[in-house]
Amino acid sequence: MNEQYSSTDSDGLMDKVRQGATSQLSTQKTKATDGIGTVAQAVRQASQQLRTQQHDTIANYVDQAANQLEQFSTRLRDKDVSELMRDAQQFARRRPAVFIGSAFAIGLLGARFLKSSRDRQARGDGRNAYAKPSTGYRTGSGTPSMTTAPSTGPGSASYGSER
Repeated sequence: MNEQYSSTDSDGLMDKVRQGATSQLSTQKTKATDGIGTVAQAVRQASQQLRTQQHDTIANYVDQAANQLEQFSTRLRDKDVSELMRDAQQFARRRPAVFIGSAFAIGLLGARFLKSSRDRQARGDGRNAYAKPSTGYRTGSGTPSMTTAPSTGPGSASYGSER
């Protein structure tokens, strides 16, 4: 009887975990579709600017890219999480190398995005994440450079090209 009780508890726990994961994935799916829609709008604006600058051929390609993004966003929005998981599993079975490579690339991009977002939030400004913080030292203030040798006589240290 103890085994049956613990099995029922674990099934209930698994259901709660599944529901929580499904809810989180659904929320992330909504955020992703909104983000893709925003990118599609930005791409459309770029194509309009290209048209005003008489670059119609390039603008047509950019419009096609925007259409593809909107179609992808719509398909993603219309599917529920279980359908998306099933599609991902089928794709992984059909083309495992592409799936693993894509997952790796998405992971790298996601990690980079999260790292840069965290760095900007920690600094509280929009500066480049690669910018070096100020050390408080001024440069060019009359300090001797490494290429000039002091002329204090024999036995003094030389910073020249004697390395």
